[in-house]
Amino acid sequence: MSGTHIFQSSIDSKLITVSVMNRKSNLEHAHRDIELIYMIKGQLQVKITNNIYHLNTSDFILVNSNEFHSFQSQKDNLFVVFHFNYSELSSLLIQRNLLFTCNSIAHPSPYDQKLRFVIEELLTIYMKQNNNVFVEFLEKALKFISILKVNCLKKREIEIGNSTVISQNERLTDIIEYIHSNYRDQITLEEVARLHYISVPYLSKIFKKQTGKTVSQYLNEIRLAYAVNELENSNKPITRIALDNGFPYLAAFNRVFYEYYQLKPVEYRKKMTKLALKEEEETKEFNLKEKNEAFFELDRYLSSKATDRNQPLLETPDVVESQIIRIKNSEAFTKYWSKLINIGYAKDILNSDLQEQISLLQQEIGFTYARFWGLFGDDMHVEDRTSNTISYNFSNANKLLDFLIKNKLRPFIELGPKPKIISKTLDEIFIIETISERSLEDWKNLLKTFLLHCIERYGIEEVETWYFEIWSQHIDPFTDKQQDNIIFLNDIKYEEPSHFEGYFNIFKEFKTVIKDIVPLAKVGGCGLSMELAGNKLNSLLKQWKLEEVQPDFLSVYLYPIEIDKKKNVIPKRNQQSANPSYIKHKLHEIRKSLKNIGYEGLELNVTEWNVTPVNRDYLHDTSFKASYIVKNIIENLHQHPVNMLGYWMGSDIFSDFRDSKDLLHGGAGLLTKSGIKKPSYHAFALLNQLGEILVAKGENYLVTKKTGDRYQVLYFNYKHFNYSYYLHPEGSTGITGQYDIFENNEPLNLSLELQGIANGKYRIKEHKLNRDHGSILDEWMKFGAVHDLKADEVEYLRQICVPYMKVENEIVENNSIILNARLNPHEVKLFELNLLFQDL
Repeated sequence: MSGTHIFQSSIDSKLITVSVMNRKSNLEHAHRDIELIYMIKGQLQVKITNNIYHLNTSDFILVNSNEFHSFQSQKDNLFVVFHFNYSELSSLLIQRNLLFTCNSIAHPSPYDQKLRFVIEELLTIYMKQNNNVFVEFLEKALKFISILKVNCLKKREIEIGNSTVISQNERLTDIIEYIHSNYRDQITLEEVARLHYISVPYLSKIFKKQTGKTVSQYLNEIRLAYAVNELENSNKPITRIALDNGFPYLAAFNRVFYEYYQLKPVEYRKKMTKLALKEEEETKEFNLKEKNEAFFELDRYLSSKATDRNQPLLETPDVVESQIIRIKNSEAFTKYWSKLINIGYAKDILNSDLQEQISLLQQEIGFTYARFWGLFGDDMHVEDRTSNTISYNFSNANKLLDFLIKNKLRPFIELGPKPKIISKTLDEIFIIETISERSLEDWKNLLKTFLLHCIERYGIEEVETWYFEIWSQHIDPFTDKQQDNIIFLNDIKYEEPSHFEGYFNIFKEFKTVIKDIVPLAKVGGCGLSMELAGNKLNSLLKQWKLEEVQPDFLSVYLYPIEIDKKKNVIPKRNQQSANPSYIKHKLHEIRKSLKNIGYEGLELNVTEWNVTPVNRDYLHDTSFKASYIVKNIIENLHQHPVNMLGYWMGSDIFSDFRDSKDLLHGGAGLLTKSGIKKPSYHAFALLNQLGEILVAKGENYLVTKKTGDRYQVLYFNYKHFNYSYYLHPEGSTGITGQYDIFENNEPLNLSLELQGIANGKYRIKEHKLNRDHGSILDEWMKFGAVHDLKADEVEYLRQICVPYMKVENEIVENNSIILNARLNPHEVKLFELNLLFQDL
């Protein structure tokens, strides 16, 4: 056999290392890292557990963590080995036990070509051999991981020999994980059984039954696999290798080693040493030449594949089997997402442009409550302190409340000295307006006078339907730290729950005043942030439960932002959560905490939610926001009892400031400052068309019914962010790059068969919302994203930024209809079926 060569790149990261190998062989071994082998030239025999695979050019195979494997080179060849750091990969994918199915030989799949392309892209950057391309290299590595996650990541199954331990057997899975984590220690059957609350005989029985091996045999195999790795790749004494890998003494190591390899460890090391010396001698003169030849072969291979990589993958039409939906299974539900909309700072609501937009929201969507704050701000001029006594002027407050009531919007008032703030980034905000300090007595007198005034003006029946949310400066994550009108979110240090006594006292005083005058009004708080969860939330609620005055509702903010996470070797500069179901999981945490404290029946209101609180992120203007809104609303329907889900924010006028001269500035509103409807607006409009009876919901659809024979089917194709997105600060992606940050751009084919509907003639109306229909960002880009738009051009965009609509009639027979849809990425589609006349 010719010499073996391994060449490693200087740009390897702690997440992934790359080795180019030729004529390499090794004994069966195991390691914690996940390994992927990719063939460039020739052949390679790879053994994984008891399976043998023969790799040829462009074949690849993945070896999972702790799997026994070896490879054997018979002839001249060239291949690349990727090692992924298990801990870092597990942290990135937010999954404890990683198991991939990735094998182009035994299990060819449609995504194989995608993996080949991204591997080749990664190797092309690798070939540059310098640190100047580190970020580019890492970006491709994360793209590779993203494809693995979407297509190859499975629920953890422990494979041993020809046996598979199914993931449902959690106890055995935990035992296997325990052995893998502690194989270096002296593990006994008694210890394993005791830690997992089973008897020794039962442990032996289930382990042998499901793995085909005794615990002792399996433990020795693990120890041996790691020891072989060290024998081959280190200069440690054999005795030290034996002890470090869990063998009690050298004789035990020698015995087990000989049983498996018919060779003593010292003989194997001598053999490997002689082979290494021979290879070193052979390659001293030709090492550079061999390396250059290996890289020349790799470069030639990549060049030959470059044309293929530049060709788009052929889309094969997917044949989708229709999922059957039986109409008889149905239940009523409440449209909790349209009960509350945030409209912003009180003084802004007196703006005629904003009032016009709020009126439009009510006409086409129809919210129940409007949330705002700053009602008693300095710019509302509610206090006159020119004389020795304080007098009150509620003229501006009247204008605001009159407008809301006229538009059938009930006030949801956030009380307290909360300023008007605009989040430019997660680390920096503008403070536009402030509220002067008042004593607690001044606040109580003002509030009492205001409530009595409102009862006189609007009647007690109206005011008792209002909500009052008591704001806390020490809990709000965006106003806790202030320095020169800039707030640094990463500097926030959340206080222990015992330090919230000041808030509890303020809450008690405010609620007492409100309830004395308007007993049926709802009073709650305190706008809990997304980071105040787990034990902190439990402690806070537990203390609140002991207070004399209890809240009528708990209010929370839900933005998928993860702050102060443990530092990762990946230069992650984006605090957006990688969890696509963040809101669902947070609501589960909150409901669990409420139940634990005895607050199970407490009304829960999400008073703010969005993909980000930042108001300078063009993501808000994309079609992605439509699918994001629909996904989260459908995903949480009937999952966790939530009374209100208050979208942040109604209009971009709220965030209009000196740096927002363009048509779009990344504001969080449903409408642009010019009144153009965004995809997020259209998403709410389509959701508004749904019926009040839930028929069925699934991963990408919702079926509802209205009275009579009227049905609505809502489809969506949501795409989450890819890992390269997290390499850049949130909101830093330019206008043209907004659709390059997602896990894939694949269309989605859906088919539902509605069974049990009446036969007859139906009118079917189809609404389609995607990048071509209803997307202001895409239409603006067609204009060259110019900032000096004329009035007629803005009006043109206002008219064309609407979803596609098609109407047709169809005869339904056999009480069944099939609705097929092919959705582009981020697309939302609604079918409305209305029976025109029934067959008798």
